[in-house]
Amino acid sequence: MKIAIMVIFLGLIGYLLEQQRHIKFLKKVNFNQETRHIMEKHEVYLLKHQIDTYVYSLETLGYSQDKISKGDYTRHEPSPEHLQKILEGFQRNQSIYRSKNIQFETELELRGVEQ
Repeated sequence: MKIAIMVIFLGLIGYLLEQQRHIKFLKKVNFNQETRHIMEKHEVYLLKHQIDTYVYSLETLGYSQDKISKGDYTRHEPSPEHLQKILEGFQRNQSIYRSKNIQFETELELRGVEQ
């Protein structure tokens, strides 16, 4: 009887230790998934920023993305006021981009991910 109780007791201890190991494993997997989602979100943001940069380049050269999408490749010389507006919008987006990039790098550094 004592042997059966000891076997059950040791089995329960083994089960608890295995559950602790499994919890640590799941926490690590969750941490890695969260890190991957942060990186994917930043990559999507970088692609959107790159597209915006191309749009600004087209507008600076006198083309319109909407017209190009419709098949109209005519060039219209932008006015100096329009160029100034384009430049201000681009500089504003560059500032936001730098802030988001610093935020991303800080978040990865806090997570212990080396770049």
